[in-house]
Amino acid sequence: MNKKNFSGIKNNNPLPNPNEMEIPDDIGSLLDEYIESASSMLDELEQATLEYEADKNRPENAATIKRILHKIKGESGMVGIEDMAEFCHQAESAFEELAEDERPDMLLRFKDWISTAIFSLTS
Repeated sequence: MNKKNFSGIKNNNPLPNPNEMEIPDDIGSLLDEYIESASSMLDELEQATLEYEADKNRPENAATIKRILHKIKGESGMVGIEDMAEFCHQAESAFEELAEDERPDMLLRFKDWISTAIFSLTS
């Protein structure tokens, strides 16, 4: 398994191809549950990000965003999708390092990448 470089999420540089996500051969029925859970969390992430961007209860939305990123990272690691876990880790770091006004664009880019990757897992 080649380790992918997701550091581009911090500075809007290129990211690995989301259609090349590597998943374990023995993931079995966990994949469907993982996809359902991650998709639901991405919807929640988008909503919290848009509210964060609109400056609606920013501290509460920031906490929600951090929780979602951490949860996707944890679930990805538990099912063995290491690329996704690493990308979430990079996004968590970027969220902490970026200025408040730069965070929404990063988060929406993260969400779009993950959505594409998840769609490729179902194809």
